[in-house]
Amino acid sequence: MKISTRLFLYVSSLLILTSIGFGYLSVQDERLHLVEGVKMTARTLGRTLAATFKYYHMEDQHQRLGELVHAVLPHEDHIENLLLNIYDRNGRRINLNFEHGTDRKSLIRGRELGASFPGKREQIIKNGAHEYFSVASPIMNNNGEFQGTVEVLLSLDSVNNTLAALMRKFIAFILLTSLLLGVLIYLVSRWSISLPISRLKEASKKLGHGDLRLRIQKSGVTELDDLIEEFNRMALNIERQNSKRDALFQEKISLERGLRHQDKLASIGQLASGLAHEIGTPLNVIIGRAEYILQQADGDHPDARDLKIIIRQAERIARIMQRMLTFSRKSIAQYKQVSPGKIIDEAFSLCQLKRRSGSPQIELVIENSNHYFMADEDGLRQLFVNLMLNSFHVMPDGGQIRIRIEHDSASADRDEIVIVYEDNGPGIASELHARLFDPFFTTKEIGEGTGLGLYMVANIIQEHQGSIVLDGEFKGGARFVIRLPCGSGGDGGKV
Repeated sequence: MKISTRLFLYVSSLLILTSIGFGYLSVQDERLHLVEGVKMTARTLGRTLAATFKYYHMEDQHQRLGELVHAVLPHEDHIENLLLNIYDRNGRRINLNFEHGTDRKSLIRGRELGASFPGKREQIIKNGAHEYFSVASPIMNNNGEFQGTVEVLLSLDSVNNTLAALMRKFIAFILLTSLLLGVLIYLVSRWSISLPISRLKEASKKLGHGDLRLRIQKSGVTELDDLIEEFNRMALNIERQNSKRDALFQEKISLERGLRHQDKLASIGQLASGLAHEIGTPLNVIIGRAEYILQQADGDHPDARDLKIIIRQAERIARIMQRMLTFSRKSIAQYKQVSPGKIIDEAFSLCQLKRRSGSPQIELVIENSNHYFMADEDGLRQLFVNLMLNSFHVMPDGGQIRIRIEHDSASADRDEIVIVYEDNGPGIASELHARLFDPFFTTKEIGEGTGLGLYMVANIIQEHQGSIVLDGEFKGGARFVIRLPCGSGGDGGKV
C-alpha cells in the first residue's frame, strides 16, 4: 500500500471517529436544549389553562371552555405539534363543542386520568413512531377544591426532525472534509514524500548500474533531506573508491605491461648482443679480405666496383650491429648543468654531415635557448640527433625545424623545462601514434631504418624523469612536446 493511501486512511479514520464522538455529544446537547424548550412551553400552557379554567364549571360550560381554549392556545402555525385533553373531577375526558384540533386523530391513552390524580404530572408518551411530552395540571376553584385536570401534549417530532437535519448536515460536512483532507494529504505526501522516495529509488537503480556521478536535489523535507544527503555522500564515496580502484588497476596494468616490455627488451638485448658477436667476426673477415683483394687489383679491374659494393654493404651491416650493441648495453648517464641550445646545435651539425652535398637545405630555428638545467649531455644529444634524423628523412626537399624552449614553474611539485620540437614535414598518420615509441617499429623502407630511434628518445626521456608526447592536433608537420625536470635526473619518466 502506498504511503499516501496509508496516510489518507489513518488521518481520515481518526478524523471520522473524532467527528462522530464530538457530533454525538453535540447532538445530545442540542436535543436536551430542544426538549427543554418544549417542556417549558408545555408547562406554561398547562399553568395558563389551569389558572383560566378555575373560574368555570367544567360540567355545564363546554361551549365557553372551547372558546377559551381556542383563545388561549397558540396560533395555527404551531397547532400541528399540540394536543389538548381536559378531564373533569372524576377523570372523564370532556368533549368540547368547540374542541381544539377535533379534525386530527386524538392521542390514544391507555387509561383516563382519574380523580386520584389531584397533583401535577409530567411524562414522555410514545404513540407508534411519535413521541409527546405530556404535562397534566390540576384545575382548582377559588376555594381550593379539585375541579379537574388539563393535559397539554406537545409533539417531539419537530425536535427529532431538527436533529435529523442536523445529523444530515454533520455527515455531509464530515464526508466533504474527509474528501478535501484526503486530496490535500495525497498532494502533500506525493510532492513531499512519494516523489522524493521515487527519485531515491531511481537513483539507487542507476547507482547500481554504475552511474556514480548521479546526485539528488533536496526536497525541502528535513528527514528526507538527511536521507538524500547521506545517499549523495555514499555515491561520492563510491565514486572516489571506484576512481582509486581504476587508478590502481591502470597502474597495475602499466606495471605489468612495463614488466613484459622489460622482459622483451632484455630478451632482444641478449639476442642482439649474441648476434653482434657471432656476426661481427666473419663480417670483419669479409671486409678485410675484400679490402685486400681491392688493393691487389688495378683501378680499372672489372671486379673493383663489385668489391667496393661488398665493402660498403658489409660496413653497413657492422653499423647496424653496433646500434644493436648500443641498444643492449647502456652507458651510465652523467648529469650536469647543460645548455640545450648548444646541444641542439651540435646535434644538428652531426645530422647535416649525413646529408649529401647539393641537397635542399633544412633550416634550424631555436627560440629561448638561454636556459640551463640538469641533464645527461650525451643522452640529450642522442635524443635530438634521433628526432632530427627522422625530420631529415621525411623532408628530402628541404624544410624547417623549429625548437622552442620554455621554463614552466606552474606545477606545485617541480619546475620543468618544456621543449617543443616541430618540423614542417608531412606529419605522422594518426593510426601510427599508438606504436610510435615501440622498439623496432619503423615506417621506413627495408634497409633504411632499424626502428630504434624514437624508442631511444623515449628511453632517454624516461631516464631524465620527464615525459614526451606527440601533439596529434598539430597539422603543420610533426610536433613533440618534451618536459624535463630542472633538478637532477632519475628513473620514472612518462611517454
